[in-house]
Amino acid sequence: MSNIVSLAARRAARPALGANGGLTSLLSTFANGRRRQGDAWWLKENAELLMILSALGQRPPEAALAAYGAFHAGLEDQLAFHPQYYRMLLGLAVWLEDLGQPGDTAARLAARIAAEGWIEMEVNDLQRAESRFLLARAGQTVDLPGLDARLHRFMARPETFALPNPRAAYDLLHAIFYLSEYGRRPLSLPEPALQSLHMLGNLAWLEQNGDLLGEVCIALHYTGQALPPLWLGFLRGEATSFRIAPGPCEDSSDAYHNFLVNHWLMGSIGETAFGDDYLAGPMRFSIFRPLISPLREWSQALMAQGARREPDYGAMRRACAARLSPEALEVADRGMTESPHFATFFAIFARPVAISGPVRKGA
Repeated sequence: MSNIVSLAARRAARPALGANGGLTSLLSTFANGRRRQGDAWWLKENAELLMILSALGQRPPEAALAAYGAFHAGLEDQLAFHPQYYRMLLGLAVWLEDLGQPGDTAARLAARIAAEGWIEMEVNDLQRAESRFLLARAGQTVDLPGLDARLHRFMARPETFALPNPRAAYDLLHAIFYLSEYGRRPLSLPEPALQSLHMLGNLAWLEQNGDLLGEVCIALHYTGQALPPLWLGFLRGEATSFRIAPGPCEDSSDAYHNFLVNHWLMGSIGETAFGDDYLAGPMRFSIFRPLISPLREWSQALMAQGARREPDYGAMRRACAARLSPEALEVADRGMTESPHFATFFAIFARPVAISGPVRKGA
């Protein structure tokens, strides 16, 4: 019941957006000002932005969506030539029409995808889950027996997510996004899966990775969980730290994704999202990132301990302190005192030599 109440509250508290002109400028920039329309990076960036606005329940002004008119009109031809990209193309059609783009292109794409059985080309369960979700949004139901059980089994191993593993992190978070339909339906997870989210959140905190930590908080929110004040405070601080400069994005390394995820989180919890009046024309995003993260410092210091590694944070803090910067010590200390399940996380992260089995219980 608590999840249902939480979902209702989310729907009632839509984020405040900036002036229509600001959102129009933002969409125009992503559609025309950063990448060549239709290339792989353009598809990725625009799918992410449009998905987030759809998840937040927004309806941009017609002028904002006009930048995608020609692309939307050509999606059927794109699908015919690029069936291997059907998930990306279907997703773009779904999000655009969710946001108010006229037409039923998404339904026609989904009908062809379902009729030709393209979901059978997928090699893993996460891709199948995404396909099922997008097809359902476009009116096509597919039956994939056992899929949910396999996803839940994957999510219910916290040890996986206490170690740096970008593929596993992505799969955990997106499994939750697809199963919850990006917050459109309540999702109740068993305790081991929730602990997996906390392990990943502690890892992101130790790395000071706002991009990953933001997605963890969104996933926690979609499962009806309270957000740790330590994490949320860090992310609110990042929300004021982004810098947007005029000019094209010359490579793939700018902070656009961190920017989008941060606004997605703030909008999801009813705070202002995309509230600025953005520049007209090309823009690039930046945020300060330290060269060496506390996560890396701790990993190197722990590895240097060799057979002396043990699961207790206090003992390892004393043993590793000489190899750690004051910043790395402070971040870990704050995690230990303020971050939920940090002791359990650290007991796995330390990879203690004397412990042979998995560590599941603890603070």
